[in-house]
Amino acid sequence: MTQRKRLNIGTIAIIAGWVVTSLTVFWQIAIKDATYSSAIKQLETGISQVSMRIDETEEFRLVIVDQLSEIKTDLRWIKQRLDELK
Repeated sequence: MTQRKRLNIGTIAIIAGWVVTSLTVFWQIAIKDATYSSAIKQLETGISQVSMRIDETEEFRLVIVDQLSEIKTDLRWIKQRLDELK
């Protein structure tokens, strides 16, 4: 009976060791997953902010192009008037 008890205690200890090891592995995987998930969310936030800034910059560029076009038209008109006056 003592040998059977030792065998049972040894078996229980081995099973407990494997359970602890398995739980540790699952815990580490969960932590790594949470870390990657957090990093991905930060990257997505950064990308959306950059995208908004690019859109704003493109709108600003279009305004500048439009204003430069108006200035060019005004300069042509002024040149034409000056040529007429000569």
